[in-house]
Order: sequence, then C-alpha cells, then structure tokens
Amino acid sequence: MIYSFGAKNYFSFKDGFQVSLEFNSKVPKNISNSRKVSPILGIKGANASGKTHILKALKFISSFIVSSFKDDIDEEISIKGFFNSTKPTEFYIDFDTNGVRYTYELSVTTKEVIREALYKKISRKTPLLERKKNTITYRVAELESLDLITLKSNSSIIDTALQYSIKNISDDFKAIHSYFTQTRGNTSALGLVDDATIYDYKKVSEYYFKSPKSFELMKKIIFNSDLGIKDILIHKTKDSNGDTSYFPVFHHDNNITELDSNWLTYWEESDGTTALFRRMYQYWSTLESGGILLMDEFDTNYHPALLPQILDLFMNTETNPKNAQFLFTSHNLEIMDFLGKYRTYLVAKEDGESYCYRLDEIPGDIIRNDRPISGLYRDGKLGGVPKI
Repeated sequence: MIYSFGAKNYFSFKDGFQVSLEFNSKVPKNISNSRKVSPILGIKGANASGKTHILKALKFISSFIVSSFKDDIDEEISIKGFFNSTKPTEFYIDFDTNGVRYTYELSVTTKEVIREALYKKISRKTPLLERKKNTITYRVAELESLDLITLKSNSSIIDTALQYSIKNISDDFKAIHSYFTQTRGNTSALGLVDDATIYDYKKVSEYYFKSPKSFELMKKIIFNSDLGIKDILIHKTKDSNGDTSYFPVFHHDNNITELDSNWLTYWEESDGTTALFRRMYQYWSTLESGGILLMDEFDTNYHPALLPQILDLFMNTETNPKNAQFLFTSHNLEIMDFLGKYRTYLVAKEDGESYCYRLDEIPGDIIRNDRPISGLYRDGKLGGVPKI
C-alpha cells in the first residue's frame, strides 16, 4: 500500500507536492477501521488547478519502475517540468508490499536519470542502492548481481535488472516490480485516457463471463443505480474464424409485451450504462489482485448516489481483502462529506503554480468530523474553488 508520494518541478507544481494516505493517531476508529493507511483518497479543486497532475505523477512513477526499459537509448522520458523547466523533476514514493516497506526516489529530466535510490525499512530506513546517472554509487552486498548489467540513461534500474533475467536478482526488485505492475485506471503519465480505448467491452465481457462472483456484484451495482435494468447476460459465441468472443445484453423492465423488445445490446445502451459496465471491470480486477486504481473525473456519467457504493467496495475488508487503493479526482461536492477531512485533498493554483493540502491540515476547528464539509467548500472557506 502507498503511504505517501510526491513530486517537485512537475507540470504546474513548481515547489512540489506531497500526498499522504497515512492515518495518524487523531483519526477516529470509525474512519480508519484500524488501518494505518487509507484505501481511498479523493482529490478536488477548480478546473485546471492541477488535480490530474497528482494522479499523473503516481502513474509515471509506477510506469517508470516497471516499463521504462527501452532499446532506443535516445528515447525521451515522458515528464514535463514547471513551464518546461529544464531542471530535474523529482519524485518519491513510500509504500509497502508483501509486508515490507520501501521508499523509492527518482530525479530525472527528459533526457536522463540524474539519481535513483531505493530504501528498505527494517528497524529503520536502510539504503539498498543509489545510482547517479549511469553509475551505481552504492549497493548492499545482496545486490552484487547489479554489477553485471549496463544501465541506460532513460530506464529504471529495477526494470533494467529484470530485463537481464539474472537468476539471483533481488527478491525486493521482483516484489516491487510486481506491485507497480498492478497500477491501472484511466490516467496515463501524460493525462486522461478514455477507458473505452483501454478496456474493450468484449474483453470486459469475457472477464465477467469467467468470474461469476464479480459478475454478480457488478450487476448488483447496476441494478441499484436505478437504470431500469433488471438483468444482464453475457453471451459466448464464435466468429467465422472460430475465435471466441463475448458480448453483453441488458434486460429492461418496461410495458412492452414482446419479450425481445426488453433486451438491448451494448451499443443500444446509454453512455452512462456502458461506462459503468466497463469501469466496474477496473474496480473488480483491482480489488481481486490488489494494487492501485487511478481514476480521473471518477464521477463522469455517474449519479451522485452511486459514488459511495463504489467507494464502499474499497473500504470494506470483505470486498477488498488485498488492500487495494483507489485514488481519484471528482467534481462532485457531496462526495467530500462521505470522504471526510482525512481522505480529501484540495488543489489550488496561484500565479500559475499549484499546491495541495489534506483537509485535516487546515488549522483550527472549522472542519469537524460530525459536520458536512461540502457547504464549507462551496462557500469558499476551505479554498480550492473556481473564481467565477
């Protein structure tokens, strides 16, 4: 699980940001549920305030760790500094996987890695390795196999090491690589990606066909959304080439007596229904395997009453046994009342520079656990609202 992460000189964050999902001793037990880290985090703010950049930073860190190895040593690294600054962009992430806590640090330009470091917390924070440009300046004895590899200026040391398929490569590297491979959603290192292009409805249908439990839970969410849908079936068929494909049909409750008239195909359904059908795949696959789900504009096409139901899936240990985490941006105001001050970040911008803060960092007692937050935000008392 992610404890915290941050970036500096990244898009509109000149002096940087730090986002913490860690609960402190002041967090009420009914919110923490005895967890040390929150499984959900909402990010709010005005349009163009920099909300999406926070998700992009986390996606970049994940992607760089697991999939940055390139054959082309001249291929640029996909980052952007504050107003195209040529100074290095800095990242860090503090996380836990398989019961072991790590800190990963990276300083990088579009041309090269300036510094990369990995720490492991045993009784205290202990350095495992440090790299400056293409030279390993420190490593523990257990990582001596790294001496056999050639570093590339545009690739992470973890992904590079695993590309060499060295037999005695560190178990730490394998665990970290496996963890960040499970980062998914509609956010790329460069921005929002239409989830319809990421998850084809046929692929989603196949997943539901082969995972009856997830299929039943998905149907329950859709039925509770008051879309007029009473049943969903996944059909399995073969095309002229003998290839198997899957597709859904949706049964509606109406006054038409002809049975076939009650069924609609995927393409006949509303955008809201098809979006929910696709995105529930992302939620369930994340909950099943663990990892990180990043959703920009989480509430698009959703009725506000549906949002808490989805968040509950991540908060409930029965539906989230592997401690998956869900980070999202949203324009919905009422969701702040559901999240509360310990799970909500506000992003604001002044003179072109973004900054962010968790609501419990606001001094004083303006925000109380037993009172709604949305009204305070709407009245501009918390910041992070558009100037209209």
